[in-house]
Amino acid sequence: MQRFTFLLAFFLLPLTLSAQQRYDMIIRNGKIIDGAGNPWFYGDVGIIKNKIAAIGDLSEAKAVKEINASGLIVAPGFIDVHTHIEGDEKKTPTADNFIYDGVTTVITGNCGSSEVDIKKYFNYLDSIKLSVNVATLIGHNDVRKAVLGEAAVTPDAAQLKRMQDIVEQAMRDGAVGFSTGLIYTPGIYSKTAEVIALAKAAAKYHGVYTSHMRNESDKVFEAIDEAINIGRQAHMPVEISHFKVGKPNWNRSAEMIAKVEQARADGLDVTVDQYPYTASSTTL
Repeated sequence: MQRFTFLLAFFLLPLTLSAQQRYDMIIRNGKIIDGAGNPWFYGDVGIIKNKIAAIGDLSEAKAVKEINASGLIVAPGFIDVHTHIEGDEKKTPTADNFIYDGVTTVITGNCGSSEVDIKKYFNYLDSIKLSVNVATLIGHNDVRKAVLGEAAVTPDAAQLKRMQDIVEQAMRDGAVGFSTGLIYTPGIYSKTAEVIALAKAAAKYHGVYTSHMRNESDKVFEAIDEAINIGRQAHMPVEISHFKVGKPNWNRSAEMIAKVEQARADGLDVTVDQYPYTASSTTL
C-alpha cells in the first residue's frame, strides 16, 4: 500500500505543479479532442512560449491571457493531405484560407505535380515565412518532364535510372512520398512498370504512394487495381486521391470502397481522400 501511495503521488505531482504554474495563455473550458482517437473531454490548455505546456484542469492556474472556449472544440491543427499550393505561397504567405479552417499543415506536390528540386523549394518556403507547415511529395509528371519532356515514350534503362535518382534525391531532401497524376500528360504515357520502379525509389525512404488514378470513369475499377498493385509491388502505403467516380459508374461507390477494404484486409495500408462537394476543377 505504501508503494501504491508513492506511485500515485508521483503521477499526481506534474498535475499539482501545472496547477501552480503561471502561463502565457490558458484556453479554458473547451471540449478537447487530442487527435489520439479518444473521446472528447472538458479541460483547459496551458501555453508557455507558444507551446502547449499542460492539458487538464487548470482552474487554479493563472495566465497573462485567457480565452473562454465554452461551447467550442479545442483540437490540434488539421492536416490537409491534398493541396496544390505551388505558386500561391508568396501570394498568400499568411494562408488565411487554411488557418481559418483550422488547417496548420498542408501536403502539396499531389497529382504528379511538384517542384523537382525539393531542397531548393524548402529553402524558398523558409525565406517567405509561411504561416502553415508544408510537406511535399515528389511528382511523377515533373520527374518525367525533367528526363523525357512531354514525349509519349517509354524510358530506356538509363532514362529510368535518371528518374529514379531524381526521386531518391527528393526523398533525401525531405519529400514524404511519390505522387502520380496518371490522367494528365505526360504521366498518361507511362506504363505501370515505370511507376512501380519510381515508387520503389521513394519506398526506400519510407515514403507513401499517392495517386490521381489513371481513370475515374468507365475504367475506375482497373485504375483502383493499378494503384493498389503499385503499392503492393513497391511495399509502401497507398493513398488514392479524389476517390470519386464518373457517370458510367454512378451508384457503384460501395464496390469501389470494397476494393480498398479488401486490400486493407490483405494487409496493405490503403487510404483514400475525397472532397465534400459536387464540383471539380483541373487543367486542360
